[in-house]
Amino acid sequence: MVSPILAALDQVERTTKSSKIFLAGARDLSYGTLFDRVARLTTLFRNMGLQRDDRAVVSSKDDSSLVTLYVALVRNGVTAVVLDPDAPLAELRKLVEAADAKALFLDADRATAADLQGVLRPDAVMMPIGDEVAKKPLFPGFGKSSNGSAAVFPAILAGLTPSTPSAEGISDSTIAYILFTSGTTSKPKGVEITHRNLHAQMQTFIRHYGLTAQSRLMNLLPLHHTDGLTHGAFVSLLAGMTLYRPWRFSVDVLPMVVDGIYKHRVTHFITVPSVLALIANLGDDYLDSFTTPDLKFVISTAAHLDENLWRSFEQRYRVRIVNVYGLTESVCESLYCGPDEATRKLGTIGKPIDSEARIVDESGVVLPVAKTGELCLRGDNIMKGYFRMPEETAMVLKDGWFHTGDLAWQDEDGFFHIVGRKKDVIITGGVNVYPEDVTGVLRSLPGVLDAVTFGLADETWGEKVVSCVLPAPDTILSVESLAQAFLERAARQKLPKEIYILDEFPRGPAGKVVTALVKKKVEELKAKARAVEEPSGNAEERIMRVAARSFKTAATALSMRSDAENTKGWNSLAHVEFLLGLEQEFGLRMSPQDIMNIRSLGDALNVVIQRST
Repeated sequence: MVSPILAALDQVERTTKSSKIFLAGARDLSYGTLFDRVARLTTLFRNMGLQRDDRAVVSSKDDSSLVTLYVALVRNGVTAVVLDPDAPLAELRKLVEAADAKALFLDADRATAADLQGVLRPDAVMMPIGDEVAKKPLFPGFGKSSNGSAAVFPAILAGLTPSTPSAEGISDSTIAYILFTSGTTSKPKGVEITHRNLHAQMQTFIRHYGLTAQSRLMNLLPLHHTDGLTHGAFVSLLAGMTLYRPWRFSVDVLPMVVDGIYKHRVTHFITVPSVLALIANLGDDYLDSFTTPDLKFVISTAAHLDENLWRSFEQRYRVRIVNVYGLTESVCESLYCGPDEATRKLGTIGKPIDSEARIVDESGVVLPVAKTGELCLRGDNIMKGYFRMPEETAMVLKDGWFHTGDLAWQDEDGFFHIVGRKKDVIITGGVNVYPEDVTGVLRSLPGVLDAVTFGLADETWGEKVVSCVLPAPDTILSVESLAQAFLERAARQKLPKEIYILDEFPRGPAGKVVTALVKKKVEELKAKARAVEEPSGNAEERIMRVAARSFKTAATALSMRSDAENTKGWNSLAHVEFLLGLEQEFGLRMSPQDIMNIRSLGDALNVVIQRST
């Protein structure tokens, strides 16, 4: 069967004005420009020798470039492998090797062929992503295109003649894309999504959310995750609507995000529970931000939505939240709580739409109402499998049912409730972090004898990553040095929010670390710390301590002049931790203006002084 995605894309191209903005971001991208570039990329792919069913890696911080390349690859039947543009080189190398791709499109300052030596296949071709010109060739044979234009995307497109993408050989079983669900130390697991899977999910989104060409979607979630890529960019394209991504998310743009919902007449806002929690802290100045004539509802995805936050947010901001459940393996979502009354019940993940769900025991026997077991899904949106991992695929795909690894139960009204997870994964701020990945990195650090990682409940992040480290004999370790060494090997999002250095690990008869007892030990340490903790030192010293914890650095390396530019580890996520830490340390609640004003530790001191007087 011919891929339904091709006809859907062709229809959008025929029926949408070329001047209409598809992506409103740092660089706006119109429908006309998008489809013109897709046609020129078709020529480029042929020149590069890319054929149907080949794989091409795409990794970029530039939304416009990434989305354009992704659409062009899918339209030409080439499998897009989308990777995190912030992943450290060690992780990038591991994923590039696992992808075994024929082409790589990477930001010009990201990596060179020399950086990836040993993990590239012999016939692989690299194309840097930049602005308009390439400063110098980054790989042999691609310094200039045939007509002398710079061999950098998108500049190279100016010298290429558009070609009509062919539909020949592209079927509904063609792999549209691969997203990796792990990859720091464990064997990378690449989720294969077919054209049929992708089209089924898009049709569900469009129908269930009531999306039309007049809809305006805001979604700032990362494009290397399915929640940003499919739940944002691709569904916007197939619906012929506009996607708003004016900023890369950070806490300091949060007030602008909320204002932008009204300013851009957004109809659907997709985000994660941790962002909803941060919005709830903005104060009364934003109470009317969601009560616009255009906004239909807010969609919460990627992590557990606390019922108290859910209820209080809806009441305070007078807007409905649609809570959805899914995984990378189900393209994106399978169960929906809202927006219609038939699927809405607060505290649940709703009911399956265009798919089936059931609860089974360890033997695979379907359980009755109110019994807890493993949640299983079946539908056209379920992945083909894990790339080149037949054994792992067989473990989760059984008799047409995908075993999610999540523990749940179904009530007598047909609503599903999530209670926990069988599989070991931490969802922090909507990002999946695998404990074995974090533990593997920690174990590789000098002076570390052993490590263990787990998740603990957190009001803001849903869960936080916590690790305990056992030093090698006669070795002195510090949290700061461990954090700095960790960030040289893995992405910041995987860095534990708390690291504890212990003298010993509780172990079972076989010598295996008993994680439950390690958790108990951490809770005891935290309780003991709270019991003796008293504010000590002046305001500057207390701010330094909060900053040191948040940025995983030594307090002696900080000063009141420290800011994001001169402080290693001060990024958007760490900035959120810093602000929350200040509120807790000084017992205050910062206003949106306070949040906007804090750019340095000196700014933080000024805010604390003003709030304390």
